[in-house]
Amino acid sequence: MQCNTPDFIGIGAFQAGLSVVTRLLACHPAIVDQIPALQFFNTDAYESKGVGWYEDTLPKKAPGTLTGECCPSYMTTPGVAERIVREYPDTKIFVIVRNPIERAIVQYEYAKAKRQVSSQISCARYLATVPRAQTDGFYGQHLREYFAYYSSLQIMVIVYDELVENPLKVMQALYAFLEVDSNFIPKTLAAYAPPPDEPINPSKLKRLIMFIKKKIKHLTEKPPQPVFPPPYVIEKYFSPEELAPFKRAFAIDAHPLSNFMHRNMGAFWNLEDV
Repeated sequence: MQCNTPDFIGIGAFQAGLSVVTRLLACHPAIVDQIPALQFFNTDAYESKGVGWYEDTLPKKAPGTLTGECCPSYMTTPGVAERIVREYPDTKIFVIVRNPIERAIVQYEYAKAKRQVSSQISCARYLATVPRAQTDGFYGQHLREYFAYYSSLQIMVIVYDELVENPLKVMQALYAFLEVDSNFIPKTLAAYAPPPDEPINPSKLKRLIMFIKKKIKHLTEKPPQPVFPPPYVIEKYFSPEELAPFKRAFAIDAHPLSNFMHRNMGAFWNLEDV
């Protein structure tokens, strides 16, 4: 009987597109069609219910398919990485990181929409009075434990900006990381697929047909519908004086993330120009 252990776990981050990626993963024929957030490794369920309950609760996988879960609290809760690696050392981990200031703005807007805070409070004041709104974006701090346990072969860091720019390319890279068919194209991302290769040395008739098809496509094709909401303009939420200390804090935290990814994420997110 096949063990129902997790083949992958998405660990966050909050407000960084994890729910969209989860839905796109579940579209793949080699992955279970429901991917839950079981809140197992970050709660007392780990001790009280045990891994037997966890494996029974995970969506059952048929032979040749993968199962797993995605829970953003797994990145920010201390000790979760140790628990996961203790039980499932071969499970693959992925995380999405987003400009931490933009991520904080999303959390701020969500809190206002849910009337958790006054609509009159500024974003800077919100971050100062709700520490988690800021610390959830300290990816370097939160991922340090994961980087200690997992190599780049087992943990994939997805950059939100690249996910927004070309979701199909990023999802196919994630499919490849999980070792399922990386050529699969979810229906919602079909518009991002490159055009098929044209035949070599086509006849005059085929060239005419191709020309007509291109013209029809140009006239009738709609641009891809955005998968993610438009970006926030950070300067609308902070004055330069308010923004500077947050940028400095996030730039410092970005160092361990940059080392793991072999790219300067502080510069990529424009955090270092203060």
